[in-house]
Amino acid sequence: MIQVPSWIREVFERYLICEFTTVSNGKTVTFPMLYFYEPSSGTFTVTSSILFSKKIEHLKENSKVSLLFSNPAGSGIGGHSVLVQGVATYEDSDLDHGWERFLPYWRKKEPYIDSFLAEREKFSWFWKRIIVQVEPRKIMAWKNAETQKNPEVFK
Repeated sequence: MIQVPSWIREVFERYLICEFTTVSNGKTVTFPMLYFYEPSSGTFTVTSSILFSKKIEHLKENSKVSLLFSNPAGSGIGGHSVLVQGVATYEDSDLDHGWERFLPYWRKKEPYIDSFLAEREKFSWFWKRIIVQVEPRKIMAWKNAETQKNPEVFK
């Protein structure tokens, strides 16, 4: 687990989304994603509906990914920029229920998720989700989003 200062952990715990980047045919492809941070392991999780699973095809080609935290909207904290480079694995053995262990994290970020879950049968394909877990290998951080300066680097 990479050790980082408290202001970076706060970004991981409070920002709502990240920009999740994969590689396809040697080119980067970025998706805005709701993510979940697990402080005990220092890993990140995103889930992907099978309706929008292109990123999984990209992971099959290249497991290296990045997560950029640059948008503090809705977080209640000041703006910092943090780039996490890591390796992703995916789990698709239980598309219907495997992702449910992340519901407490999801509810914290999007409290209205339960109203969507109540209508789960109407949108069944959306709720078939693949779990993507990212193990950080390198973290670069710019306090106060001062990206004109060199980042703090953590490995």
